[in-house]
This record gives sequence, C-alpha cells and structure tokens, in this order.
Amino acid sequence: MKKMGKWIVLSVILLGIAGLVFFMSKGRNGSMIKVEKAEVTRGELSLKVSARGKIEARERFELKAKIPGVIMLILEEGSCVQNGDIVASIDDKELLARKHQEETNLVNCKNNLTRLSRGLDIKELEDRVKESEILFEEAARQFEANKNLFESKVISKDELKRMGANYDQTKLHLEIVRTQLKERLNARLEETASVVSSIKAIEKNLLSIEQQFQWSKITSPISGVVTRKEIKEGSWVSQGQLISVVVSSSEFVAKVNLDEVDISKIAMGMPVSVIPDAFSGRVVSGIIKKIAPSPRLIEKINTFEVTIQLKATDIDIRSEMLCDVVIISGMKKDVIKIPQEAVVNIEGKDYCFIIRDDIVSKKELTLGFRNPNEVEVLSGLKQGEEIVLNPPAELKDKARVGIKKDEEAVD
Repeated sequence: MKKMGKWIVLSVILLGIAGLVFFMSKGRNGSMIKVEKAEVTRGELSLKVSARGKIEARERFELKAKIPGVIMLILEEGSCVQNGDIVASIDDKELLARKHQEETNLVNCKNNLTRLSRGLDIKELEDRVKESEILFEEAARQFEANKNLFESKVISKDELKRMGANYDQTKLHLEIVRTQLKERLNARLEETASVVSSIKAIEKNLLSIEQQFQWSKITSPISGVVTRKEIKEGSWVSQGQLISVVVSSSEFVAKVNLDEVDISKIAMGMPVSVIPDAFSGRVVSGIIKKIAPSPRLIEKINTFEVTIQLKATDIDIRSEMLCDVVIISGMKKDVIKIPQEAVVNIEGKDYCFIIRDDIVSKKELTLGFRNPNEVEVLSGLKQGEEIVLNPPAELKDKARVGIKKDEEAVD
C-alpha cells in the first residue's frame, strides 16, 4: 500500500513537471516575433545623390519661320537629316515675281544713269553758251567801235542806238543760255543722285529678296532626326512660328533638378550612372558637365538644373526618355556598414537590434558616412554580426525572434 502511494506521488510530480515545460514552451512560442535579418559587413561605401531626370539630345534646335507664307514641304517626324538638308520650304512664287520686277527696275535705272552720264543735252547747251559768248563778244566789239565813230560824228545817234540794242539783246541771250545751262546742270545732279539712290534701294531690295529666298528653305543646322512637326503642308505660317524640332541622334545628355541640400554634395566632372526607364537595369555612364549657377523655384523648393554628358553606349536611348540618375559624390573604403533599414531612431539616438540565439538586444550606434541604402557604423557593431531589418514597432530588447523565410519576407 505504501509502495503504491509512492508511485502515485511520483506520477503527480512528473505530470506537473511535464505540464510546466509544456506551458513554458507554449508561452515562449506564442511571444516569438518574426523578423528579417541582415549581416554587418565591411567594404566600400559610396555617397550617392539620386533623382529622377530626363534624357535629351545634346543638341536641340527649334526651326522657326523667318518669313510668312504657305508651307509647300515639311519632313515627317522621325526623318533623318544631314547638316544643311531642307526640313521645310515656304512658297517662293511671290518672291520670284518681286525679284523679276526689281531686276527690270534696276536695268531701267542703270540705263537712265548711263544717259545722264553722257549728258548730250548738257553738251548742246554748252555749245549754245559758247556760240552766244562769241556773238556777245562780237556785239561788244562793234558797239565800242560804233561809240568811237559816233564821237567822231561818223555815224548818227540812231545808228549808235541800233548797235546798242543789238548789244543788249546779245548780252541777254547769253545770260539766258547760261542760266539754262546752270539749271540743267543742277537738274542733272539731282536726277543722277535720285537714280543712284534708286539703284541702291533696288540692289538692297534684291539682297533682301535673295535672303528671303534662302529663308524660304528651312534647313537643319545639324545631322540628326526630326522629332516634332508643328504644321502641315499647305498651311499658312507666320514669321517666328515654330515649324519643326531637330535633335542630334548620336550624342545625349541627361538633365536633373537637384534641391539646394544636394547641390553642395556634387561637383563638375563627378561620375554619374543613368538608368533609362525603358531599359531597366541597363546603366549609361556619364559625367557632370554643367551645374546651373542660380536656382529655379519648383513646387516651392529651390532646385538647380544639372546637365550630365552621357558616354557612348549600345543602348538605343532616345530624346525625352525618363531615367533614374545616381551621382557618386564620395567614397570610403574598408568601413563597417549596415543597411539603412536596420537603423531605428529613438529620441534622437540611433539603435539596431542584434540577434544572438534567437534573442535580440538593443544596441546604441555611432554612425558616420551614409547613402540612401547603407550607413557606416563607427561604433556598436562588429563585422559578421546578425541584425534585424525593418524592426517592427513591437520589438523590444531581449525579445525572442524567429527569422522569416524568403517567401515570408517578400510578403
């Protein structure tokens, strides 16, 4: 009987121990928190400035009409052109008619100038003046001789008056032809000046018409491709109106707007990686070629336009493609580093959770160099230690954790 009682007591003790172990195990499993983990590594850490940007042709020209008129020809979008090729043309029939008219006017004016330079009417008047001068000299001589004869009482007073009247008439005639010659000379000077002025004006008009002839043919200033066609054939175009856009097809740049916080981190010549959206994962290398000297206000933020010269690539990049831009603005070697997602900030201090034997311990960190993905750890961690990624809000110091499997981490 006593022996049986001992077995009963022993059974009760064993059952109690088993129950305690069961409930302790159940309690532990129930408080376990599933987490993702990462490892503390050592290596290079680059400082990156990332932004969204747009790829553009290095050269871009807007072709505008320099004269009004009707579009007779215009190339379609996507047309390839060489430097000097005609992209569009404006009807030049009116210009041709004006040119012919001005050329006729020029011939007539030059003929008039030749006539004036010959001066046949002037020569005729000059001959009449010389003839009148001879007659006047003869009349003056005779009048003086007759005055002597009159004083000698050889001729009568009436005869002297008759000779005096002849003298006056000859003198008057000389003055008239001299005045006619002077007036004609002045008139010829005025006519010549007018004709010369007309010739200059016509020649200027012809130069203007010739210039407009050239402007009627809108040519490409570069070898490239037509990316925009703004008007149709047969349409009227005004002076200054946009007709087409031509861009270079072999050299490209990427442009990105960086806020004033990031602009201090970059400099001319820094290497850049450009990832076009159309070619996910493909990288085009480049360098910073230009940084705008002054900002522009975009969505209430001061931004600076940065131009990146892209290097030659086998990727079929095109103008206006969107892209991600990553500028490598600094580099540190042989540093202890962890993912940014492992860091939590509590009351202004940086921490992470170290995993040891499925138990986490909260560790304060001193951080240094960082980029959008990784951060340098100056103190608090060692290479090879395992840490929690994206610590959940309920995770506390000394908590028990379980590591998520890959499919759980994705979810």
